[in-house]
Amino acid sequence: AQVAHAISIHAVETEYDYFTAMDDRKGRDEDAGAEMIGTVEFTSSTLYRYATVNVDALHETLGNATATERAVRAFLRAFVTSMPTGKQNTFANRTLPDAVVTVVRDGQSVSWVGAFEEPVEATVGVGRLRIACERMSGYASEVNGAYGTTPLAGYVVRVGEATAPLDALGDTSSLDRLVDGVGELVAGRLQVTVP
Repeated sequence: AQVAHAISIHAVETEYDYFTAMDDRKGRDEDAGAEMIGTVEFTSSTLYRYATVNVDALHETLGNATATERAVRAFLRAFVTSMPTGKQNTFANRTLPDAVVTVVRDGQSVSWVGAFEEPVEATVGVGRLRIACERMSGYASEVNGAYGTTPLAGYVVRVGEATAPLDALGDTSSLDRLVDGVGELVAGRLQVTVP
């Protein structure tokens, strides 16, 4: 598996969270005031994340078709639903993706990060998410047309109308159907019997 760094699809300004830390166990007669004060830098952005799994190499490494199929399913679910664990009490970053596009290819994997070479800017009445989805859908279609990289299968899990442009990249699905669809495709190609 290869996992690229998540990148913001737009310009981001750093914000600062001022905090103080108190010692709750101090008595009334002891020093009053904060034990520590400081700031934490943070940003908020719409991200493009990309990962790829070489199923043939994974199968060669694991040596078992059933284990390979299960590993692909587990990787898909974990990649989509994993959440950062740092600073949970401060930021409560529990946001699932607005859209997930998964494609299965016979050959080389292809990232569509080039769709965001220029930052996405919201316009009046149209947010970044819709513009990003339109841009990614168009870019993917152009890449597939130019290089003949049309996938064997595509799945789109999305939330809301702003993500509708991604429907052109695959069958609209739920996360469970995405994982099952890819798992069954992998199992079929590796000739695994799925219960």
